[in-house]
Amino acid sequence: MNFLAKKSPLDRYLADVQSYLPRKNRRDIVDELRANLTEKLADQAVEPGVAVNEESQIKTLSEFGHPLRVAAQYQGEARSLIGPTLYPFYRVSVLVSLAISTCITLIVLASEILFRVDLGDVSRPWVFVNTYIYIVGVITVGHVLTERLMERHQYLDSWEPNALEQRDNALASVWGALISCIAAVTWLTILNLVSIEYSLDTFLGRNQNPIHTLVLWMKIETVILIPQYFYLVFNQAWSKNRMLLRIGSELILTVGCIVVLLSNAENLSFNYPDVPPELANIFYYVMWAMIVATSASAYSYWRKLSRLNLLE
Repeated sequence: MNFLAKKSPLDRYLADVQSYLPRKNRRDIVDELRANLTEKLADQAVEPGVAVNEESQIKTLSEFGHPLRVAAQYQGEARSLIGPTLYPFYRVSVLVSLAISTCITLIVLASEILFRVDLGDVSRPWVFVNTYIYIVGVITVGHVLTERLMERHQYLDSWEPNALEQRDNALASVWGALISCIAAVTWLTILNLVSIEYSLDTFLGRNQNPIHTLVLWMKIETVILIPQYFYLVFNQAWSKNRMLLRIGSELILTVGCIVVLLSNAENLSFNYPDVPPELANIFYYVMWAMIVATSASAYSYWRKLSRLNLLE
């Protein structure tokens, strides 16, 4: 088998349908769809035994329906709040948010117990239950509104399988995009539990707490990232505007880390005197590591933008 061979529109279509399906019976469903679509394409062939060209395949797949809608037909009966179209995403979102919020909360609580780092409400014992309920509420409302908007604007009806080539390599699958979106929502929720002052002084690092400045810049970046990840759930193809927005998102955190280093990073020990000096010094290395990582990521996206000839 040649794994480097270009996939046909049918193969890409079935892969998309499979990504929306639950693991149980996934392979059987895809095999059934492949047989039905292959037969349908064979009927449209000009001559018996001659493969249908790519353009005809795309037209037929477009008429067959959006992969999300096809997968929804195998999800069972409709549900009152979250319909079968988005229910698989909702179920995974809740489980992923539970795992992520648990890990982050345990890290925060450990920091308070070991180093007495007080981050405000985020370090209270009841934060886990409160945070998780908050996140589940956001996820539920987001899925309900998304499903209503999709129905109102007939998003699935207007879909065409003509942009399946240039995928986001880092988030190549629907589930990868979904997990990234939920992780970003969970992370933003955790950041919102840190009590900070929303002011120009905090934004520019003129305050006395470098953690508050860093949290504010992280919030700005995360708010911009969430809709990007959400869009990837439905369309993994690159566009010039989306790639430029991704580059901008990376550079926002880069600038935020530079602001912290140039302004109030030395105040970390003053705000958290119980933190060991060695750990406080690591903060500087973490800032530099984030600057290098986000700058390199922004550069890689710019290179991809150039390779795809989207700058013209």
